[in-house]
Amino acid sequence: MGSRFSALVGVQSLENQVLRTIRDRRSIYRFTTTPVPDEQIRDILEAGRWAPSWTNTQPWEFIVVKDEAKKDQICAVAKETLLIAHGGLIEGCSCIIVVCVDPRKDPYHYIEDGAVATQNMALAAHSLGLGTYWAGIFNLKKADGSMEEKVKNILKIPGEVRVVAILPIGTPAYGKEGERRWLRDILHYDEYGNRTDYLKF
Repeated sequence: MGSRFSALVGVQSLENQVLRTIRDRRSIYRFTTTPVPDEQIRDILEAGRWAPSWTNTQPWEFIVVKDEAKKDQICAVAKETLLIAHGGLIEGCSCIIVVCVDPRKDPYHYIEDGAVATQNMALAAHSLGLGTYWAGIFNLKKADGSMEEKVKNILKIPGEVRVVAILPIGTPAYGKEGERRWLRDILHYDEYGNRTDYLKF
């Protein structure tokens, strides 16, 4: 993976900590019992707070869940996506950060705003040696019985506030490699379908 990445972006980019964090972050489904210090949780939340948003509306709210009973309930909801996608679990995490957004503050881009904040926190967690799994539970139809509604009921989230994602945080129980498509296979120039390689990848 490293050699492929370096071939595409150059050795100089690999010396950049942000780019290394983006490259190396992976979804982690199992955690050890090692607790995560509150200072690190605070740093992760700060990364979310500093995410960009449309006209700086900052429509997000973050709920840190440490209560074991509530964590178990949220993990049970998350299994609905995990079992479909990976057959995995997220029990054992130190806490879960639930990312909420208020559409009244940004009616146009609140989903993207919440997603960017979630990504910031996932990257921050990885940079601290921690693991995360981004479980997206936003429901376009907002139907009763959806995963989003279940989480809102567990955490007493007001009806107008939406849940974009849940982000378990913990000490990873394993490492994970990952692959990406070659940049040249997804890159177009000036218009879709133009593969003229003037960037020489």
